[in-house]
Amino acid sequence: MKSSLLLFAIFLISLVSRTLAITASLNTDEGLWIYRGSQFIKRLFEGDLTHTILKHHPGVPNMWLSGSGMLVNCWLNKLFPGFLGVDLPPVLTACLNLEGFAINLYILPRLVQAVVTSACMVCIYLLTRRLLGQAIAFCTIILLLLEPFFLAYQRFITTDALQADFAILAVLSFLLYLRKDGERKFILASGIFLGLATAAKITALFLLPAIVIIIGLVELGVWQASFPKIGWKQQLRSFQVWVGTILVTFILIFPATWVSPGYVLNRIRDGVLQESDRGFLFFLGQLTHSPGILFYPLVLIYRLSPILQVGLVATSIVLLIPKLRHRLKNMSAIAAIALIAVCVILILSASDNKIDRYINLCLPMLAILAAIGWLEIIAGVRLWVNKLSLQQKISNEWGFLILFALQLVFLLPYHPYYLTYYNPWFGGAVAAQNIFMIGQGEGLEKVAQWLNQSPNVKETKVASWYSRYFSSYFQGQVLPIDKRIPSGIQPWTQAHRLVFYKNQLQRQLPEPKMLAYFTKQQPLYTVQLQNIDYAWVYPGPLALPEDLKRIQFPLSLAFGEKVRLLGYDLNKTKIFSNEDLIVTFYWEFLAPLPADVSIKINLRDRQNNQNNIVNSSNTPLVDGYVFPEQITAGTVIRDVHKLTISPKTPPQRYQLEVEGFSNQGQVIGEIEVVGIGDK
Repeated sequence: MKSSLLLFAIFLISLVSRTLAITASLNTDEGLWIYRGSQFIKRLFEGDLTHTILKHHPGVPNMWLSGSGMLVNCWLNKLFPGFLGVDLPPVLTACLNLEGFAINLYILPRLVQAVVTSACMVCIYLLTRRLLGQAIAFCTIILLLLEPFFLAYQRFITTDALQADFAILAVLSFLLYLRKDGERKFILASGIFLGLATAAKITALFLLPAIVIIIGLVELGVWQASFPKIGWKQQLRSFQVWVGTILVTFILIFPATWVSPGYVLNRIRDGVLQESDRGFLFFLGQLTHSPGILFYPLVLIYRLSPILQVGLVATSIVLLIPKLRHRLKNMSAIAAIALIAVCVILILSASDNKIDRYINLCLPMLAILAAIGWLEIIAGVRLWVNKLSLQQKISNEWGFLILFALQLVFLLPYHPYYLTYYNPWFGGAVAAQNIFMIGQGEGLEKVAQWLNQSPNVKETKVASWYSRYFSSYFQGQVLPIDKRIPSGIQPWTQAHRLVFYKNQLQRQLPEPKMLAYFTKQQPLYTVQLQNIDYAWVYPGPLALPEDLKRIQFPLSLAFGEKVRLLGYDLNKTKIFSNEDLIVTFYWEFLAPLPADVSIKINLRDRQNNQNNIVNSSNTPLVDGYVFPEQITAGTVIRDVHKLTISPKTPPQRYQLEVEGFSNQGQVIGEIEVVGIGDK
């Protein structure tokens, strides 16, 4: 009874932590996986088995789960119209053929995955208990359930959660097989779990080299006490059974392999090669195609909690000191787990394509190793306290309770944005932003919530990085920032607002010139998480009616018969020499214009009767991104220009003049230049 309650508690804590604030902080890949899952189920219904491969990972368990969740969404919408708060097509195939998904449609797929991953947590506890004992298993599950970075990806319907969970179950089952000769059920279970892990993400095969090494060490008698030798021939036969089970499992759950195995292999191979040459990564403050060997050591420093790190350090000390090492029970299994974790990290480090989430594959193994270290720490503290106090003795349960509380202390400040966790002992996110790419979508829903409060939001066009993710929350029209339409026009030039994201700016995407045009402006709204800016909202090239009401210096100045200047904004009316003056014009276009239009701004000195231009700027409309000849009549363009005030500019008041749509410049206002050091 007590054991059943514990298993239920593990499942419940896991489920709650994965589903609390279930609509918060989508990962940028989740929109892709719910789309792929929907297409997967749709193609099954249509009998198009060949094209049930939609990604090289290949993410098959994810597509089964997310696709099933979306299928239930479609049925619920048909049976109870309006229940989901989303308008879905009544025809099933059309419902499964959506391109974008409102946030409410993620709830069921996330819930389905949460149930599966929570069941995996229970299985991890049971197998660890059988292999290493009750205390290590209990300590492991405490560490794993509340580890911020691990929990972050367990909440997302991406490939990382299922790969990590199935992979550790495969490792534990295989070690149980090695320990108990003849128990074929464990090697079959290991093969099934690794087949599922590989079908989730092909990099689960990184476990194979370590498994081969372990088999060799067993037959060499290195771990004779725990893993008895059974002979090379028997080991080879067992290995063949294991690999065969992996392959059969992979094929059974992957319909594309039933009809086109060659096509599947080619897609996986081509996809892996393409992804390995991803490029545009940010590491140690600069762009790189290969972050180098320091990447994963720094990931372990910044992404693991101090609790896990202290446990790993303690375990390392125990393993390095023979006297302490010989005290450990199941030393062979512990060494095997450590070997697998190290091998996986080394293989990951050998690849040019490095992302911090890849470390999830070995996080459960690191949690097991950290648990061993913490048990040694708890045993040492117990011995010391019990010697000091003859009246009261403390037990292991007190140590587990304190460990649970400490993990909560490090976890809860990041709820529900667990992906914003970076080790506070090493400067947290503030330090990490100069080392790693920051952000996988967290905070963008706050941007959408702010924009949703705008008047006429349904007609508002917003261009966003991670546009698929952003459209799940935003009620208006969403445009991509990083694509061009066939005419050559970039979609963001048709937007009222632009949303930039942290890792986009770190990588200078889509191009530095475009980013520089906007970042010289003042953002309308900024999302800050863990003391760093994650997302910014900038006004776009198309002005909204509310923008026109807030013009700093309204005008109605005609430039010929085709353009009218409705007004302008200045970043400041008193500026120091050697600073930049940012001028924002609001042009109303009455008719199309030639393509070569440029805007010239002059700073003219008329106080000394010299009437000469002391500073000037000449740049295209919206820095050349908006094509004047394609602007329709009645459109109001918000156009930003920068004028650098020369250090030699004498301090005084100057006239601000603009020309561009006629040969003669027109004075629009005045600006005061202050000498450097003056007030």
